[in-house]
Amino acid sequence: MSAAAVLLSALSIASSAACAAISWKHPAQVARAAGGDLMSLARSLRALPREARLAELARRSPPESWERRLAIEVMAVADPRAKIAAANELLAEIEQRLDAGAGWPRAAARLSALAALFLATLSYLAQAGPSVIALVLGAGGAGAIASAAAGRAGRAAAARGREAIDGLVRVALEPLDNADSAGNIDDGVGGPGRPSGSPRRARRAPR
Repeated sequence: MSAAAVLLSALSIASSAACAAISWKHPAQVARAAGGDLMSLARSLRALPREARLAELARRSPPESWERRLAIEVMAVADPRAKIAAANELLAEIEQRLDAGAGWPRAAARLSALAALFLATLSYLAQAGPSVIALVLGAGGAGAIASAAAGRAGRAAAARGREAIDGLVRVALEPLDNADSAGNIDDGVGGPGRPSGSPRRARRAPR
C-alpha cells in the first residue's frame, strides 16, 4: 500500500471517528441536564403534604442541580405570581439545555459522508486501489450511521428528560395550581387549552 493510500485511509478513519465522538456528546449533555432519577423523586414527593414538598425537594436534590434551584428560588418568594414566574424562568433554562447541541449529530453525519466522498475521490485520482476506496467509503458510512444513532439517542433522552421534569414540577408545585388564576405554570401536562394527554414538554408558558 502506497503512502498516499495509507494517508487517505487514516484521514477517513480519523474524520469519521471525530464526527461520531462529537455527535455522542449530545446525548451525554442531555443526560447531565436532566439530572438524576427525577421520576422516582416525584413519586416520593407525592406522598408528602403539599406544603412540605418544595423543602423536601431542596433537601434531597444534589447541590447546584436544576431541581434544587427550582425549590429554593420558588420558596424564596412569597407572591404566587412571582413563584410562577421563577418556575417558568427555570423551565425555559432547562429547555435550552436540553436543546443545546441537538443539531450536532445531523451536521456530523453529513460531514462524515461528505468527507468520505471527497477522500474516495482523492483515492481514485491517486490510484490507491479499490480496497482503499472501499475502506474510505466504509469508514465514512460508519461515521454517518454512528452520528445518526447519536441523534436518535439524544432526542429520546431529551423526551425522557422533559417527561421527568414535567412530572416533578407538577408534583412539587401542586400547591400553586389554584393560587393565581392569572398565571399558569406550563409544566406540559395539561395547561390551558391542552388536554392532559398531550405530549409533555418542559418549557416556559406565556404569562
